Amino acid sequence: MEENPITNPPERSPKTSNEFGVTLILYLFFGLFLCVDLFSDYNPRKLSVPFFLAAWILLLVIHEFAHAAIARAVGWKVSQIVIGSGRRRYGFKVGHTSIEFRSIPLSGFVLPQQTDYIAPRLKHFCIYAAGPGAELLLSAVLVYFVGPESLLQRTSEIPIIAVQSLIVAALLGSFINLLPISFSADGKRSMSDGLGMILCWRFPLEPLQDKEVSPSQSSTV
Repeated sequence: MEENPITNPPERSPKTSNEFGVTLILYLFFGLFLCVDLFSDYNPRKLSVPFFLAAWILLLVIHEFAHAAIARAVGWKVSQIVIGSGRRRYGFKVGHTSIEFRSIPLSGFVLPQQTDYIAPRLKHFCIYAAGPGAELLLSAVLVYFVGPESLLQRTSEIPIIAVQSLIVAALLGSFINLLPISFSADGKRSMSDGLGMILCWRFPLEPLQDKEVSPSQSSTV
């Protein structure tokens, strides 16, 4: 299997044996701080912070599965879907696809496997675009059904606050993912969806000719 060197997935093993304990303590401390602030001089508008955090995790799942769905739609395989970063906490397989959930639900990646050479650059572009595209599409649908007037006003209605928080998280996540940046994690290089959408047009084209198809592999963040 041939891997694209610029898009190796950002995998990381735990550095210490007590990583889970430290992570749990940080989660509990942050949750306690959030609860104290929320119930001190309570106002429904303060719910926007926990709603934003919950929306970020939900959108992360939608984002990564959108990458995988488009990869499958164009006829390619998906070997791995990872939700979160850090240590692996739970995983299972659906067919030939490994699905993992990790400690810190802030980022993730998908490993599609190229199984043909029919317009591969266009297919790579569509797969990279699927993640932020799904978030933007969800935002547009919510704006359409709820109405821009309701979403742009200050309100104490909890359902509207929840929708506002989700849209803000979706727009922020899309903006970050569309920034054309590369980064490294534990010595491995990876890139944002935005950079992938640009560089995929320069990925090498492998002619089938008489040789057996050897799927290439790249990651979408």
